[in-house]
Amino acid sequence: MYLISSSDALEALDSWDDMSFDCCITDPPYGMGMEHWDYSVPTKELWQEVYRTLKPGAFLLSFCSPQLYHRMAVNVEDAGFEIKDQIMWMVTTKMPKTNRLKPAHEPIVVAQKPCEGSIEKNYAKYGVGKINIEDARVPWDGKPPTGWVAGGVKRRTFGKDGKTTGTQKEFGTKDANPKGRYPSNIVGEVQAPHQKYFYAPRATRKEKGDNNNHPTVKPVALMEWLVKIYCPEKGTILDPFCGSGTTGVAALPTERSFIGIEKEPEYVRIAEERCSVAEVPTEFTPLDFNTLQLN
Repeated sequence: MYLISSSDALEALDSWDDMSFDCCITDPPYGMGMEHWDYSVPTKELWQEVYRTLKPGAFLLSFCSPQLYHRMAVNVEDAGFEIKDQIMWMVTTKMPKTNRLKPAHEPIVVAQKPCEGSIEKNYAKYGVGKINIEDARVPWDGKPPTGWVAGGVKRRTFGKDGKTTGTQKEFGTKDANPKGRYPSNIVGEVQAPHQKYFYAPRATRKEKGDNNNHPTVKPVALMEWLVKIYCPEKGTILDPFCGSGTTGVAALPTERSFIGIEKEPEYVRIAEERCSVAEVPTEFTPLDFNTLQLN
């Protein structure tokens, strides 16, 4: 169901076989010097170990600061991953900095271990490689729109084959999906006119827990949203920098297993406590860690 290793990430990953995990979602050091452990972004060598232990087609999501995102993303790419996207988690409650605009977002790199063949063939073989849109749609404020011009995906392309204009008579019509809007790569706190985006404010004291003193706890709703999109159901999520365990707290109720790695003993204790009380569906058959074959 879940396992939290009190260890350095490189040392812990060395004990896992190739292709052990279905996804990696993590909030690693940003290299900002916030704490003694926040001395640099993860190295290329660390991401190479993550790459090795992920199945082909599996996704890696990693938070970072706007200042050092480029260094982290380059390390991820140099480790063999393909950069697929950048998600912006918007949060407007941070404090202004001297001679800088008020920070209001944190970027998340979305990378993928290359698939074996097509996405469909890779998914059929390994069960990973396709994102899950249906469980992450943003509900409509009222009645879903109707009568849209069909074929938007094909029409809205660049180059000679694309056509960004069109009429219902030419392409036909299509009603909006009643389950909600297609999720975007902007997520977080936005003003009322822009509430078509997923809303995930910063974690509250109640959500963190009274004994949780970790300085960068992410909101459970945000992590659950990412989990549902990028990790298949019944899959196993890796977090090599699990901190106080929010990735696990978000993953366990969604029928995913969780492997966390954290070298700070105090945060390991907090993560264990939080994961131990995370709501797990009674019908969920957890991963049997007693049968895992480690190197």
